[in-house]
Amino acid sequence: MSTVNNAISAEDKPAKDNNIFQVIIASSVGTLIEWYDMFLAIILASVLSTQLFPNDGSSHFLETLAVVVSSFMFRPIGSLIFGSIGDRIGRKYSFLVSLIMMGAATFMIGCIPTYEDVGWFAPILLLVCRIMQGLAISGEYAGAVIYVAEHAPAKKRGFYTGFIQATVPIGLLLCLSVVFLTKSFLSEEAFNSFGWRIPFLFSGFLVILSYFIRQRLHESPVFEQLKKEGKTSKSPVKEAFTTPGNVKLMLKAIFGGNAAQSTIMQTTLFVTLFFLQRAVNLPYETVLIVVLCSTLFSSFFYQWFGALSDKIGRKPVMLGGMIASFILIPLSFYLYMKIGNPAGLTEVHSISNLAVIGIIAVSLITSIAGAATYGPLGAFMLEIFPTKIRYTSMGFAQNMGNGFIGGATTFITELIKMTLIVSAAMSPYVGLAYPLVLIFIAILVNYFTIPETYKNDLTEDEKNN
Repeated sequence: MSTVNNAISAEDKPAKDNNIFQVIIASSVGTLIEWYDMFLAIILASVLSTQLFPNDGSSHFLETLAVVVSSFMFRPIGSLIFGSIGDRIGRKYSFLVSLIMMGAATFMIGCIPTYEDVGWFAPILLLVCRIMQGLAISGEYAGAVIYVAEHAPAKKRGFYTGFIQATVPIGLLLCLSVVFLTKSFLSEEAFNSFGWRIPFLFSGFLVILSYFIRQRLHESPVFEQLKKEGKTSKSPVKEAFTTPGNVKLMLKAIFGGNAAQSTIMQTTLFVTLFFLQRAVNLPYETVLIVVLCSTLFSSFFYQWFGALSDKIGRKPVMLGGMIASFILIPLSFYLYMKIGNPAGLTEVHSISNLAVIGIIAVSLITSIAGAATYGPLGAFMLEIFPTKIRYTSMGFAQNMGNGFIGGATTFITELIKMTLIVSAAMSPYVGLAYPLVLIFIAILVNYFTIPETYKNDLTEDEKNN
């Protein structure tokens, strides 16, 4: 098996000009903005449905949610664009461009006129912004993870890339904090009228800050050496789909990891949020406290499971997280109802502090299982693909699984709940069929087909199929 000759590889030491912690911070801050933007659009979907859709007495929540998650549908396309840039020109350049485009899309959502002002142009503009964001986001995560991993020592790739995964709870915390602070200074009427724009506009400040942090860094040493030796791919997209065995690797990454990780995260965050609001009928503030606490308390487990995968392998840690999630997700939703609404109340109601703590505990345990799947995933993804087409291959697999398939979880679970006729006892839970099917498929694919990767050399030109 050939290798990149004389590579100043992250397997040996970090690049001379880039401190590993500077690399982690610069990479993480952009991914944090990615999660901030995604959380914001979903959390404020109810407000967007009233401001950007006709006020005709009917709910447009499902339509709004469909527009919001449309960004996930376009991420595979964007991954090929930014992946090609990353594999031909450089990792740093690609995720700088994606960062600016992503932040601009979120900022512009805050500037969209209401339906009352421009009619159907309002939801159309929202759709355009979300498509633009989906294309941009597709280059962000893959670039950040690859950039960190190509700087990191081989025995700490899982641990260091785990910091990228930990931006999920930090992004959620930032999002909820900005929304909460905005709402606390405004009346409900004022927030619903114009205040909802402020969190979107705030994204512009975050992007500017992130850009100045990132642009000071140098290119990854692995890619630099590849470029010096003239071994970069001239057509990464073509090679990603024509290199023998690479399509098989992408399919394994999609169905053996990314789709499951995304659906687990979507379920433990957004599906839980809507379930606690719409089925358990808890106050919005209580729901936010539950989701925020469980997500925040689980944050350090991303690094912990990433570090564990450095010692025992990616496969057993990810597989354990998937199996645990498959069991815990339906159990947790059952417990949410039993703890939060045992009487089956149909109106919004408060519960005791002890009950709130119980729901947080259940949510936390489920979130930890999700961290076991997500923590090692970034390292696993980049370890299975050849260096010269790594950005394109990883980006497509990640965005196809995480975006197109798993990213639709929130919308599809709500759609199933609203359209499928089942018994009253099962109706709140029927939407969980979608994430459970994806997780079950991932368990089978992971167990039977996915190779162990944690000892792979990142400078290898070819990978085992």
